[in-house]
Amino acid sequence: MAVTLRSLCETASYLYGMRVIAGSGGMSNIVQWVHTVEDIEVSDFLHGGELIFTTGIANRNSDWLLPFVKNLIQKQVSGLVLNIGPYITGIPKEVVDYCNKLNFPLMDIPWKTRIVDISRDFCNRIILNEREEEDISQALRNIVFFPGDAEKYIPVLECHNFDSDLNCCMVAVKAEMADGSPVSKAEDRIERHIHSYKKPWGGFKVDMISYYVLNGFNPEEIEHLVSDIQALQYNHLSIKQICISVGMTAGKLSELSKNYQITSRLFVVSQKKKISPSYYDKMGMKKILLSVDNLDVLKSFYAENLMKLKSYDNENGTDYMGFLRMYLEYDGSVQKVAEETFVHRNTINYQLAKVKKILGNEMKTLEDRLNLLLAFYIEMII
Repeated sequence: MAVTLRSLCETASYLYGMRVIAGSGGMSNIVQWVHTVEDIEVSDFLHGGELIFTTGIANRNSDWLLPFVKNLIQKQVSGLVLNIGPYITGIPKEVVDYCNKLNFPLMDIPWKTRIVDISRDFCNRIILNEREEEDISQALRNIVFFPGDAEKYIPVLECHNFDSDLNCCMVAVKAEMADGSPVSKAEDRIERHIHSYKKPWGGFKVDMISYYVLNGFNPEEIEHLVSDIQALQYNHLSIKQICISVGMTAGKLSELSKNYQITSRLFVVSQKKKISPSYYDKMGMKKILLSVDNLDVLKSFYAENLMKLKSYDNENGTDYMGFLRMYLEYDGSVQKVAEETFVHRNTINYQLAKVKKILGNEMKTLEDRLNLLLAFYIEMII
């Protein structure tokens, strides 16, 4: 529910005489705070995400504005507002062209508009939005971790435009940064994408993983959104890798705790298998395992079927687990395994006989093989 520059400036035209001069393509930038900056050196203290106001009072020549803009863009601020008056009498075309080229929002306000008034207005709205975000985040957490009290917290979300009758999807995202940049920069970009759909949403973090709850998003919108988020891995220099898992797309707010369980388990699978994005709705029979409430049951089933072989590998430095997985994934075809590994069929048959002996399982029936395959699926979850 982040505040975008566009939402802040919706009424600024008639209240403060604000005009968008250039960079309208960046009006979806998220605004973290508002600052007045007159000296280019002061920009070193910016964190990024700020909306900057300036009167130009500290500048002594006419060609100061372009370097000033370039410096602010480097600091990743959200936009710049020029207070037109005695110190800024006009905006050079080269500045306008540069801002348009980089989609950097450049606006102006007349001298009669007091920066203190518009700054107070904008800051109050940012603070109010932060409170709303916290209310939504806390309500979502309470529903997830205290499902028995869900009915007490759903009305809080409904006060923030959530609709308990509409589908509620959960998406887990974790971004790994490439150059030591704060992960908040990636999160800002992700939230900007979500906000562009203009539908209710909220989020919270657990163990550095961001969980976003999307209310009323249809499956096509969810796939499009997830595709945009995943693309940040390739289109944003600061982001090294993004891992995404998508829970039930047809869940309800009242089922949020169950959806969290599914989404978080699926995220573990996504990381282990290096598959991103992963969708619960596309997991086939693995959906059954992801939905099991009691993990001890899954652990017990895994131990009964595969622990002997895993222990043998650990003690002898072998990889019969990998061999067995390949054999099962190739539908029990010795020929296919031989072709894949460039090993003679007789060798494959010998290894298979060894595995059967270690497990005490002759794998004669479909059920025998299915149990082993299910155990491998469980290994990805537990």
